[in-house]
Amino acid sequence: MKKTHFIKVLIISVGTIVFILWISGLLNIWINGIGFIADDVEGYQIQSYPVDGEYSVKIDLSDFDSNEGKVLYDDGENQIYVERVFVNGNSDYEVSFRSSGTYSLRGATVVSGIEHARTENGFTHINHVNATATFQEDSYKIYHSSSSGLNYRDGDSFGFYLFPHDKDVEVDIEKDSIIEVKLSNLYMHNWEKK
Repeated sequence: MKKTHFIKVLIISVGTIVFILWISGLLNIWINGIGFIADDVEGYQIQSYPVDGEYSVKIDLSDFDSNEGKVLYDDGENQIYVERVFVNGNSDYEVSFRSSGTYSLRGATVVSGIEHARTENGFTHINHVNATATFQEDSYKIYHSSSSGLNYRDGDSFGFYLFPHDKDVEVDIEKDSIIEVKLSNLYMHNWEKK
């Protein structure tokens, strides 16, 4: 009888805790993170603005795995780092960056290469970043290749082709395998509870 009583108390306690977490919003934030806050138009207001400065990271094209986790931007709360470097099916070199921010019931912040803007029909992703690369002493503009919504609990991802399609760049990794990527006009997103 004592064991049955204990199981009933345990089930009621767990159910009560889950209900309280759900009502307070903590459960949704824990499961969905920043995406939950961004989707709650009634509960949170957003301010987005460009981040001053130019930020760079050096990428080694001879060892893709060695680039994972290299930090491009870090303000103590928000970070952008190299998620991966790869060659896609078209033989284009690409870099994918991952943004990581903070979130709680009070709101959220994330700095990204994409502006997550609210529109009448929902949300949109706007690429404002100025991106350049320097390879073997030649600098040129690089172009956006991919982006995600706020698919991660703490941020998003965005990518660039490392070599432009509108300019011939001789890729000789034997000669020099380091390419420096510079990004400016990153975007800060700050959601605050209304």
